[in-house]
Amino acid sequence: MILTDSHLHLWDPATLHYDWLKEVPAINGQQLPTQRFADDADLHAAVVVQADCARDEAIAEVRWIDALAQQSPFTIVGIVAFLPLDDVESRTVQLPELLDIPRVVGVRHSLQNEPTPLFYDPLYREGMADVARAGLTLDLCIRAHQIPAAVDLLTDLFTRVPQARVVLDHLGKPDIVGGDRNQWLCEFARLADFPQLMCKISGLPTEADWQRWQEEELIPWIQLAVSAFGPSRCMFGGDWPVVKLAGGYSRWKRCVATAIAALSPKAQRAIWHDNALHFYRRQSEG
Repeated sequence: MILTDSHLHLWDPATLHYDWLKEVPAINGQQLPTQRFADDADLHAAVVVQADCARDEAIAEVRWIDALAQQSPFTIVGIVAFLPLDDVESRTVQLPELLDIPRVVGVRHSLQNEPTPLFYDPLYREGMADVARAGLTLDLCIRAHQIPAAVDLLTDLFTRVPQARVVLDHLGKPDIVGGDRNQWLCEFARLADFPQLMCKISGLPTEADWQRWQEEELIPWIQLAVSAFGPSRCMFGGDWPVVKLAGGYSRWKRCVATAIAALSPKAQRAIWHDNALHFYRRQSEG
C-alpha cells in the first residue's frame, strides 16, 4: 500500500508560538518529520497543514516547513498555509508571498472555534474566492453543528468560483461521544451534495473518547462518509501528532483500513494515495 497522508502537522514551540498547545501538554513539544517517521514508517508522502501558530508568524511557519522538507524522511508534497481570509490588508500582502513558494498548495483559516457570523462575513467570503481564483485549495475545518452555515458558505463560494477546490477536514468533526449519528448524516449529506467538495477521513479519534474508543465505534462513521462522498472524493488523513492524544497513528490507520477493506483495490488506493495527490495537484508517485 502506498500511503500519502493528506493531513499532517509539524511544529516546534521553541521556534514559533502555539498558544493552544498549553492545553495539551502531551504534544506540547517539538514535532518533526523524523519523529513522525519513527512513529510509523509506512509513509510515502504527506501534505503538511498549518497548525495555528501566532497569526503574525504564518509566513514564517510556511518557510520553516519548507526548509524541513529538504531533509524529511518522507516527501512533503505540499503545504496548506494559514491566511487571514477576513483581513483584506494582510491577505493582499501574504497571498502573493504564498504563491511564490512552490510547495504551498492551499490555505486554511479554520472556522471550528469561530463564531457563526464569520461564515457570513463578506470579507471572509471574498477571501475564500480570492484564494480559489489564485488556484490554491481551501481546507474547511468546522464542527458538526456548523454544517448549516458551511452549506451556505460553500453555496456562495461555488457560485462565485465554480472551479474552487475545497476539502472538508475530519468529516466536519462529528460528535461521536454524545451525538446522534443519523441526525449528523442528514446534515453531512448536504455537504456531500457539492460535487466539487472532497472529504478527509481524519480526526475521528479525538472526537471520540480519547482513552476508550474502539474500532467498532468509529467504523460506521467512516463508512457513512465514504458512502456519501464516494471513494473518489475521500482521502486519508492521519492528523499526526494530534492523534497521539487518542490512541496514536498506527491504531487510527488500522481502523480506517478495516473500515474500507470491502472496497476494490483501486478505490482503496484512491483513498490512501491518489486522491490527495490529485486534489492538491501534485505529480503522482509510485
